[in-house]
Amino acid sequence: MSPSGRKGKGGHIKSLHIKLPVDHPVFSFPEGERSRVAREWLEQGRQVTKAMQELKQELQEIKEILKKGGKIEKPNQVLEQRHDTECQNATIDPAVFLKI
Repeated sequence: MSPSGRKGKGGHIKSLHIKLPVDHPVFSFPEGERSRVAREWLEQGRQVTKAMQELKQELQEIKEILKKGGKIEKPNQVLEQRHDTECQNATIDPAVFLKI
């Protein structure tokens, strides 16, 4: 690996020398395409790893919610719903209203 890297299209780049088994799928590509394919696979692997970490975090949050009885409403939302329901259920008796 070059210590300083070299200037590429997107800025400085570095090279990475890796050893793979002879039967690795990257060797099924022509010699001029292998580096590009390997870069794409590395990037895809990075993105999949990131997505898996996010899914694990979300799954953990869901498990915590389920442990609490599955209630996911925020307290403000519950109060707003109760207030809306009370307003909808409130009726005005015309006889009482006209006596006021």
